[in-house]
Amino acid sequence: SVPQKQGSLGKWVHSQRRARKKGKLSKERVQQLDGIGFDWDRARSAWDERYEELKEYQAKHGDCSVPQKQGSLGKWVHSQRRARKKGKLSKERVQQLDGIGFDWDRARSAWDERYEELKEYQAKHGDCSVPQKQG
Repeated sequence: SVPQKQGSLGKWVHSQRRARKKGKLSKERVQQLDGIGFDWDRARSAWDERYEELKEYQAKHGDCSVPQKQGSLGKWVHSQRRARKKGKLSKERVQQLDGIGFDWDRARSAWDERYEELKEYQAKHGDCSVPQKQG
């Protein structure tokens, strides 16, 4: 996939995608580009790459709660939550993310985790007076 920032080649690649989308690219040229594995939907490919990266993260960490500050994957995870909240994430993508246990409401999950920790503390110590310095 050639970035548009790549100069004249990048601009040409972008114009081929746009021309095909508008139905202005000949069948022969579409076939030529298909023949070399031309990526017609660069945005889709980028999403799929991040999704695969998230699946790897989930397999390694047991969850999909990538901190937002953790580079491009963290930013991508945050943008998926935002897009769904605004109704801009397709049903297919929501289902894909649901399928790997994506956490749509990270703030609620964090609260629930702390609540469970507090219940364990209370069971062990008989109160909820956790010292502020305790993790």
